[in-house]
Amino acid sequence: MRKFLILLLFFTCSISLFACNPFWVKADKKLIKGIVALDKNNPAEIAHFFISQTIHKSNTTKKNLGFGWEIWRSGIGSGYIGISATFIYHNDSVVSYSINPKMPKEKALIKRYKKWYLEEFEFESSQIQPIVYHKYFVEKPLKYYDGKLTERSTPQQIAHYMSPFSGTTYGDKILGLVDSYLTNRKAFLSIKDNLTTEQVILMMYSINPASRFTAIEYYMKNKADFNNTEKIEEWIEINYKEIPNINISGGCSRVLSVETRTLVEMISKMDTE
Repeated sequence: MRKFLILLLFFTCSISLFACNPFWVKADKKLIKGIVALDKNNPAEIAHFFISQTIHKSNTTKKNLGFGWEIWRSGIGSGYIGISATFIYHNDSVVSYSINPKMPKEKALIKRYKKWYLEEFEFESSQIQPIVYHKYFVEKPLKYYDGKLTERSTPQQIAHYMSPFSGTTYGDKILGLVDSYLTNRKAFLSIKDNLTTEQVILMMYSINPASRFTAIEYYMKNKADFNNTEKIEEWIEINYKEIPNINISGGCSRVLSVETRTLVEMISKMDTE
């Protein structure tokens, strides 16, 4: 009987260890505590932390958004979780960032992880919320915009769409997946039916090039509704010179570089709904 109880205890402990790897939990705790300890008002410190955790330095390459703006996306994997971040640069200085934490799927770990996160992160119901630093800096139009609209007159949904946080890949759908719209395209489709021509012109000056080119595409489809088309056409040409080529997914992990003008004009002739 005693041997049976010992075996049962050993079996129970083995199942517990298998269900909850203590080494993974320890690694996750170290990662969360490291993120929590960072000064969230010091974007350079946040970026340095993620850069220091990046194994392959090729993964620290920033993507050009045009007009002195760049974006870098990073992620740190651990045990049961990973934490990703997005950094927006202007002239090589971080002006905005978001930290996107994850919770473990294992129910037995939820309470413990939530306690660690609560030192810095907030929860809405059971969903952990990202930390976003100075998002309004990147929701503004480029300095070249001299139109009528102001920050106060711009709906938040449009302001968010103009930022790089709405997705910076320009296009329609993910190649090879008929019903899978790109993130930026989904955001555009949610606002397109209520846009005024002034708002479209404003979006042409987004920091986010995907939003700029989508607005240009909308203009091409509805050119008769716009005034001062000469000025708009001049700005479009400046954008094509600023970002002459765009990378798109070619399937099977291939990345294809295509001429921006060709791609925008092609999509402007398509039904993108």
